Amino acid sequence: MLLQLTKREIRSRFVGSSAGWLWLIVNPLLTLGVYSIVFGVIFNARAPADLDMPFVAWLAVALWPWLGFSEGIMRASESMPEHAALISKVPMRREMLVLSSATASFVLQLAGYGAVLLLMAALGIPLTPSGLPNALLVLAVLLLLSNALGLVAATLRVFFKDFQQLLPTLMMLWFFLTPILYAPELLPENLKTLVYANPLAGLMTDLRAALFEGQLVPGATTLVMLVVSVAVYATGLAFFRRMSPYFEDFL
Repeated sequence: MLLQLTKREIRSRFVGSSAGWLWLIVNPLLTLGVYSIVFGVIFNARAPADLDMPFVAWLAVALWPWLGFSEGIMRASESMPEHAALISKVPMRREMLVLSSATASFVLQLAGYGAVLLLMAALGIPLTPSGLPNALLVLAVLLLLSNALGLVAATLRVFFKDFQQLLPTLMMLWFFLTPILYAPELLPENLKTLVYANPLAGLMTDLRAALFEGQLVPGATTLVMLVVSVAVYATGLAFFRRMSPYFEDFL
């Protein structure tokens, strides 16, 4: 059921769109272009000194996984109101609607991510294929965590209507606390502690180490976050199932 719902969710994203699947690459490229101009040109941001590459390449490697992670949570949070008519008439495991929304978002961004990595390799950006299995593990952890938090967000959205307005702000704050636009070592000492407390900071560092340096062994953060994500997923699923019998009264 999850596979079929995910396919349906992916197809529905492009209904009525003349450009169709092209938007998988165009939208993130536009976002990447904006961030590159603002931070790379106006604020003169640079990749770490030990990496001989353009800032835009260093940025792109972390930007797409973040887009998949954050969009998955955002889309999952709206899955119950979007399918209110369905869940009131059809007996089904309602968490499948949440998980398919989050998974579809991540898969779509991952497709664009693959295209960008191939383009970077073609342009001579030094990517290391040997680190790809490690990078895939980091992406799997991000997907699992996105699904886990999506279950929590979907539940809160049903009972607290204002959560719809609060969530984008929380995700924007999380984005800027994650070293995507900047290298954490460039921050003042009093801010480094705050950034390193963010679990996604270590995951982005491990992802870049895998693709730029060919790191074969998963980083400690990745392994710890794998365990944490499984625990958060189990907790989020239990919370969702505990509250789901009351959804119809609030939708």
